[in-house]
Amino acid sequence: MTLTDAQIDRYSRQIIVPRIGGRGQERLLAARILLSGDARDIEAPLAYLVGAGVGKIRVRATGITEKIAEMRELNPDVSVTIANKSQGGVDLALMIVGSEVARKAAEELVSNRDARVLVIARLDAAGKIVVIPDTQRPRTADATFGARADAADFIAVLATAEALKLIAGYVENPTRATIEFGGYETKVRVHP
Repeated sequence: MTLTDAQIDRYSRQIIVPRIGGRGQERLLAARILLSGDARDIEAPLAYLVGAGVGKIRVRATGITEKIAEMRELNPDVSVTIANKSQGGVDLALMIVGSEVARKAAEELVSNRDARVLVIARLDAAGKIVVIPDTQRPRTADATFGARADAADFIAVLATAEALKLIAGYVENPTRATIEFGGYETKVRVHP
């Protein structure tokens, strides 16, 4: 896919980012992402994905139909649809876990292996983002959901940025990692 002049204008702020460039933007436009979570928790990530020009976004959440209609008008390069049970393959699944219901849905998605890459954001006191760039190793959406973290919205948007980096090819050989938030500290643990 070659970027049109209109697309170069629209995505110029991303194209000038080192290690993104035109090729990274082309990858974003060709990408298929599944976004899962509670409606209130995925509104900002959805807008971020649409604005960045992710080509096909499937949304799995209840009560989000009106927001999806808005997003369709925001960027003509992007297709936003409601996901059904049979997803088919996607390049990346971004799961925003803001409740026990969303955690159970994420656990179901984790086990079906339809996504090449997973990014799971926990918005509870555990406050972490798990990046799983490989499909061969065991995957889990973790333990029962606890009390919502004060930084929940920040964590959701940061997880979206991690997903965009993976799709755009920002890091050549991404590794499995956990990003943990504790107060003002952030720890990144890389898993071999």
